Amino acid sequence: MTTDLHAVVSRAPRRDRRGSIWANAAWLYVPALLILLPVFLAPTILLLSMSVTAEPAGLSHYQELFGSNLFWTVLWRSVVMSFVVAAIALVIGLPYASIANSAGPRMSAVLYGAIVSSLFFSVIVRAYAWLALLGTGGPVIKFFEQIGIPTEKLALVNSPTGVVIGMVQYGVPFMVLAISDVMRRVDSSYDRAAATLGAGPITRWVKVKLPMLMPGITAGITIVFVTTLGYFIIPSILGSPQQMMIGQLISQQVGTTMNWGMGAAMASVLLIITLAIVLVMQWVGKRIGRQQ
Repeated sequence: MTTDLHAVVSRAPRRDRRGSIWANAAWLYVPALLILLPVFLAPTILLLSMSVTAEPAGLSHYQELFGSNLFWTVLWRSVVMSFVVAAIALVIGLPYASIANSAGPRMSAVLYGAIVSSLFFSVIVRAYAWLALLGTGGPVIKFFEQIGIPTEKLALVNSPTGVVIGMVQYGVPFMVLAISDVMRRVDSSYDRAAATLGAGPITRWVKVKLPMLMPGITAGITIVFVTTLGYFIIPSILGSPQQMMIGQLISQQVGTTMNWGMGAAMASVLLIITLAIVLVMQWVGKRIGRQQ
């Protein structure tokens, strides 16, 4: 009994110190919260309130929205295209990050510098650059003509193909950076241990390295998906009005028809659906990582 009492007493100060450390660390979040709350929370509250206070007030905008085939068609198209863009960015970004991480210091700096430097250019500039490259008379069309590929029905601009190409180029840097951040912290001793036990390169990659990269892969997919879902600049330049995305539809409601209530309702529904999809993606990513 005396021994148990001494053990409890000896652990109490340690718990108090641990609690004080966490309490002191919690204060470090205060400056960030003071910035995030007015910058992100206030506009969200304003958006939600505008969707029910703009004339006609009430839930009429949501009632009209839920009965609109156009909204759900455009939203579904946007979700599918964003997932396609995230998947292609993963296919490109994962090997790129692996090569950049395993290369020497100079080559690694060159590869990371090349991928980061694209972020220094405006999205509008990059979109118009793709328009010049993929458009009629551009170098891509001329190349296809020279190798004998018919280009009469080849639509690389004013089509979903051009939008996907432009958004993939926009999303790949975020995918590479998200995966590289996790890849640098992966302990290489696991890979060497698997090789010692007779596992081949493919087996080591799939069974050992890939599960440890799942946090970075999930983060990269989430970032690319969220940023491309509501985008409207690239679809406006490289896409067509017949294949508009949800960002264009919201911009049309706010900027063209001046229907702020409907635009706010669309943005609110998009925000809720995006949050739900992100939570599901995070859950699936954690589940896959545990199973592997």
